[in-house]
Amino acid sequence: MSKPAPLTNYNIFALQGDDQTDDMDVVETLGLDPIVAYTPDINAAAITKMKNENVDRYIANGMAEPEARKLAQFHADAATATVSAAMRSQKKDFQF
Repeated sequence: MSKPAPLTNYNIFALQGDDQTDDMDVVETLGLDPIVAYTPDINAAAITKMKNENVDRYIANGMAEPEARKLAQFHADAATATVSAAMRSQKKDFQF
């Protein structure tokens, strides 16, 4: 019997060279659906989760909702650009 191929971690930390952060660590930490682990979808799910949490946090801190959504989207877009750059540098084929 052959040994199964190792799973590929796609989380942004792994893409940036951190070989200690497993996709399941990210799934558990952020409360994501485990189906996104070991797929490029993990980053989109994480970014969406953090964007929604940021909107809530900004509003709780007194920011008006339109501005909160705009700022959260700005940060989500920056995170998406970072992930996209890391995917390109790792020669991974994935588009958000």
